[in-house]
Amino acid sequence: MRSRLVIGALLVCALVLAAEGAPFAGAAPKRLYKGKTVQKLPVRITMRGNTLKLRHFTARLRCKGGARLVVNESGFQRTRIHGGRFDDVQVGDTDEVFFRGKVGGKAVRGRIRVKDRLHKRGPRCASKWLKFQAPLRNG
Repeated sequence: MRSRLVIGALLVCALVLAAEGAPFAGAAPKRLYKGKTVQKLPVRITMRGNTLKLRHFTARLRCKGGARLVVNESGFQRTRIHGGRFDDVQVGDTDEVFFRGKVGGKAVRGRIRVKDRLHKRGPRCASKWLKFQAPLRNG
């Protein structure tokens, strides 16, 4: 009888902790940074421990021949932070994304550059280095 009460109490405690969203012991909480690029377009970044993940950003590119392209980029791998700084290049089928900057206490600041094509044999398009600032939105 006593062991049933103890097990029941443990289950209730576990459910209460899960409902409050308590992180697992040792896991760093995920922090969300939302901001804008110099083009006034959105950028979203998450940070957990000593890694960043560029979640999503939008950029305007100029293509050879004068065409313009607006890209919504997402699906990036994690980027390590070294001494409060990060620098990464990620390559996809038709694009390259350069991502560098600094992590402060309340914001992530840096620059993004994109090189892309409309399709594998389409015209080359690129952005300039786009500055961004993304303040902490939770944490």
